[in-house]
Amino acid sequence: MSLDIIGTPPDFNYNTISDYETPKIANNAIRIDVDTKKTGYQIYIRSDGPIKTSSGQSIPESKFGIRIHNTIQVVPLSSTNDALLISLDKNDKDVESYYLDFIVSPLYYDYDPGSYIVNILFTLTKN
Repeated sequence: MSLDIIGTPPDFNYNTISDYETPKIANNAIRIDVDTKKTGYQIYIRSDGPIKTSSGQSIPESKFGIRIHNTIQVVPLSSTNDALLISLDKNDKDVESYYLDFIVSPLYYDYDPGSYIVNILFTLTKN
């Protein structure tokens, strides 16, 4: 079984009032290819810790989410729980590909300017 990540996660910039008041969405930000040798699988996501700047300001992880492109459900990030992103009972293909959207909820004016880094862990398990 293998999970390959193709692409570079996006940078979200906040320069205007609208940037802070509306969600940010990076459609098709990355692609994941899953090779499970034709067995069912699950893919979980989580962040590896609090999202902070070098000055210590933090943003709740729940402001960040991932969804499969062209779907409605957004899976919020958490550093305490693995969140189920994909579950497939049977796979008739050797490799299945998914395009993922990255989403940031409106931040409004509660957070300092700066670079916030989010590390996302993907876990692939067999059904």
